Amino acid sequence: MKGENRLKILEFLENSGQALEELFFIFTVPYGTSFHGAEYRLRKFREERENLKTLKKDKRRFDDLIYRLRKDVLIDDIKSKKGSFLRLTQRGIEILNKLRDKKDKAMPDAKYQSQNDDNLKIIIFDIPEGEKRKRVWLRSALKNLNFTMLQKSVWAGKSKLPHEFAIDLNKLKIISYVEIFAISKTGSLKQLKF
Repeated sequence: MKGENRLKILEFLENSGQALEELFFIFTVPYGTSFHGAEYRLRKFREERENLKTLKKDKRRFDDLIYRLRKDVLIDDIKSKKGSFLRLTQRGIEILNKLRDKKDKAMPDAKYQSQNDDNLKIIIFDIPEGEKRKRVWLRSALKNLNFTMLQKSVWAGKSKLPHEFAIDLNKLKIISYVEIFAISKTGSLKQLKF
């Protein structure tokens, strides 16, 4: 077909910048290097090139962040005999304190070590709508402990509940909304696989 050769040539030329760079690299490999040795060096060359691209991208992101912090007047430059330094402005200190307060109010980690138990436990909770984040955290913690949801606020499982879990319930001030039942004899729940 008439356009096929043109397409092949154009596609080759589209990628030729990289190909020429690698071709030049192959010609710089010492004389007597085996084919596998040349392949190994080429693979290392490609990895270094990718690492350099990643490093440049990270440097650009860092520079952008510093630029935005300066623009928002959160940091400023201090010049001394020892060099140039960055310091927080008064506004930067205020923002830092707000971010620390927000972090302190953050949810604890919902991942606990799961250990099997012979007794079935049913956990029922009714957390107010205003505490939605805490309800989502509790569901995530129960899922990580291998509990199964029977209804949105009713969960069952045969895992031991770690002491840290109870501490976190208390810390989040939702312990009064949570009821935990341990069952040694099962009725209709016997058919459920936990």
